Amino acid sequence: MGRGKENRYRLGPVLLLLILAVTVGLLAFVRTSFFCISDITVQGNSFVDEKEIVEYAGINPGMNIFRIDLKNTVKWLEGHPYILRADVERQLPNGIKITVKERDLIGYIPYMGSFLLVDNERRVISATAEVPIEGLPVFSGIKVENFQAKEILNIDNNQIFDKIIYISKCIGKNILQYAPIKVDVEDPEDIVIALADRFIIRIGDIEELDYKLSYSNTILEKLYSQEVGGEIDVTCGERAFFRPW
Repeated sequence: MGRGKENRYRLGPVLLLLILAVTVGLLAFVRTSFFCISDITVQGNSFVDEKEIVEYAGINPGMNIFRIDLKNTVKWLEGHPYILRADVERQLPNGIKITVKERDLIGYIPYMGSFLLVDNERRVISATAEVPIEGLPVFSGIKVENFQAKEILNIDNNQIFDKIIYISKCIGKNILQYAPIKVDVEDPEDIVIALADRFIIRIGDIEELDYKLSYSNTILEKLYSQEVGGEIDVTCGERAFFRPW
């Protein structure tokens, strides 16, 4: 019994030194360039540039992967006005994966010399002096009573907003490549879309809008490379008319 206890006493310091050596070795290994970030991937973004997302995350190549505070990084990313949710993962030994879910941005509404960016919840994301996201349409003909950033937009006709959501979706699917795009919805029965000040698409109401814009795109594909502009009338749906300027 005494001899066994004596052996345990002798093993104690040795075991402690071994644990200490392993710990120091692991810390030294973690601090080596082996865990320095060299690969940052971003996915889920459409409107926000990848470089801008990485800047918001506060992550730079060469940083130690274990020094990244994932919770804070997610918090910073979700502070971006266009980002709804974010997720950040370590990918050992030297990678970071950033996944974002952007807000469903609908377009801009002019208001007293500025442009209000709104999402599908009618929330004002930002107010700017110009249109920073060229691919989103600008909707005119909507009377804005007042607004507050990050709050629901107060407009005179709430029902028109459902139509705006649908119009924006159809534009993104069919004619986004002809931006900048302006949409006049003052008369919901006679909606007009202007493309880069070269073409006008007269669509009438939003009935069969997806088909109307798909049909318009077929015409634009033939005309856009030519030095021509004019009005495309698809109010009839199954027929289209082109009137050059």
